[in-house]
Amino acid sequence: MLNRVILSFLAVLLLLAGTAAGQNDGKSKPRIGKPFSVSGRVSEDGQSLIPINGDPWSVANPGVLAGHEGHQVKVKCQLSSASHDIRVLSVKVLAPQVKYTANPGVSAFRR
Repeated sequence: MLNRVILSFLAVLLLLAGTAAGQNDGKSKPRIGKPFSVSGRVSEDGQSLIPINGDPWSVANPGVLAGHEGHQVKVKCQLSSASHDIRVLSVKVLAPQVKYTANPGVSAFRR
């Protein structure tokens, strides 16, 4: 009976260790070939995509981004090699964000 309890306990520990090893911290790079989405600005030459908080990605097929130079876009792409090189599958142009400011000196803000 004691051996069964010990074996059961060890089996549970091994299962927990296996599931913890399979988790990632969200900082890992996408796998090669698996499609993923990334948002950023297309460079002026159309050869790379510059995310807001990351390193630029070189685009393997820059013809897909033609006409979107300097625009904010969201692309669905595949990682084609380990050298920060992506193959763009689809492009969606994002609406520019408008920033509003208020002037407290305007009569609408006075009481």
